[in-house]
Amino acid sequence: MDEIAITDRQEIKPISGTLLDGTSFDSREFAGQVTVYNVWGSWCAPCRTEAPVLRRVAEETSELGVRFIGINVRDNDAAARAFEERYEIEYPSLTTGTSGAALLAFGPALPPSAVPSTMVVDAEGRLAARVIGPVDETTLTTLITDTLNGSGAPR
Repeated sequence: MDEIAITDRQEIKPISGTLLDGTSFDSREFAGQVTVYNVWGSWCAPCRTEAPVLRRVAEETSELGVRFIGINVRDNDAAARAFEERYEIEYPSLTTGTSGAALLAFGPALPPSAVPSTMVVDAEGRLAARVIGPVDETTLTTLITDTLNGSGAPR
């Protein structure tokens, strides 16, 4: 887990692409909101472990204006949609066909083969925290709370 001090945060590039439901996504629509991006694949065992955690935290923080976006990698859309249905994931995910550009938006902060990974982006569009590997509920909730509260001292 890496929590980035406010003074060291780097802006991420805008992310756009096609969601699994066929609609378009543009991260600029979430300007001014804390956004959590999760890189996942249906074939990934740790992704299956963390899926219920992500679902719960997404539900619990939605009233605070926090948005979640999945970035599906190396999957076909049918397998990805089945994964979301099985784990009752309500937030949208980018398709594998458009996820490559989304991964590049995080630059060197996100290794290309780091699945799962979770990034928390602050309301100013800067990377506030990242977790390479599966995330647990306490860690994710703390990272989101710190970002919402405008803190972010490295731990």
